[in-house]
Amino acid sequence: MNGQIYQICCIAAAAKKALKDKSSLSYAPLKYENRIEFQFLPEKRLFGTKTHKAEDVTIWYDYCLKKGLRDIKYLAPVAVKDRAILGFSNTTESSLVCFYGKKVTYFTAQWEFDSVQKMWNILYTEQEWKDAPSGKPHFENNAETFKDVLIKIKDFAYRIDCNDFAIVFQKALDILSGSSDYTDTEYNLPLPEIPEENLHLFKAASTADVFGAMGSWNDSPPYMAIEKGIYNEYESLSDELLKQVRLATLYAINQW
Repeated sequence: MNGQIYQICCIAAAAKKALKDKSSLSYAPLKYENRIEFQFLPEKRLFGTKTHKAEDVTIWYDYCLKKGLRDIKYLAPVAVKDRAILGFSNTTESSLVCFYGKKVTYFTAQWEFDSVQKMWNILYTEQEWKDAPSGKPHFENNAETFKDVLIKIKDFAYRIDCNDFAIVFQKALDILSGSSDYTDTEYNLPLPEIPEENLHLFKAASTADVFGAMGSWNDSPPYMAIEKGIYNEYESLSDELLKQVRLATLYAINQW
């Protein structure tokens, strides 16, 4: 899975669990994080305005609670105009949505690479969600539809001689069926603290998220599909896979 999406999902899950349990937030920084900060909206005071910046996830969550945080959601679009851009940073359009009674705000992240530390600095900036819907976003379990597209795109990968990708799609299918052979554990990434059923869906989505830069599903497969005269099928299946990966992630992180 895209590292920026993985991080924001882990933050959302940790905050949701802390809210449910009425406990402190527990968040393990990912190995590629150098610094993570949260810039809040300016607050009106008697003699002007005051700005507040939290220097880590725990401080951010505590300040959100102080402001009256009642719920949190992870949001992201299920389609993009150009899948090729997903190989670059700051293209996920993901957000952390915070519900404070009638007021709704959201945080979006800007990632910058520290060439000295060889790690990333991340700044989440809060914005007000004006004209937010009256109800909170709700997502359905898409496991069966997700399985269907994985089967189709796995077979397609074999047809264009992309056997390594076919194996990846089969692994995602195995995880959906109950396997705990999670891809991300190979890289010592912490698992989001969500229910087991949701975790299988999340990890299947993480495994099947093959959209990136060099070496990804965006790289050689489209040209191999062109050579076989089935490029349009590559495009339609890829669009549907991205949609189901995003829907699975949205359900897994938000609905529990």
